[in-house]
Amino acid sequence: MTTLATRTREIGDLEGFDVEFYDKNGNPVDPKTNGIPKYNFDRKAKSSATISEIKESRFKKIYPDYEVKILKGDGSIANGNTKLSSVRESYEE
Repeated sequence: MTTLATRTREIGDLEGFDVEFYDKNGNPVDPKTNGIPKYNFDRKAKSSATISEIKESRFKKIYPDYEVKILKGDGSIANGNTKLSSVRESYEE
């Protein structure tokens, strides 16, 4: 089975940003958790999309039992209106 740590690494490699998974109670999910579904996308999301749009169109469909938070390069959580281009650029600084 694939662990959460592996899935978060795969998402980061494709999308160009880091993510964190939280359970329904807001607690961080253990990276050793097994059975996390595959992130079924071959291309990264459009840079013009917002965090809220990506959460709805990608993460909530694949990971309905989790809250996925998208992180900026400094480790802070990106808010919903932030464009993916800004998040990705934060990793280049």
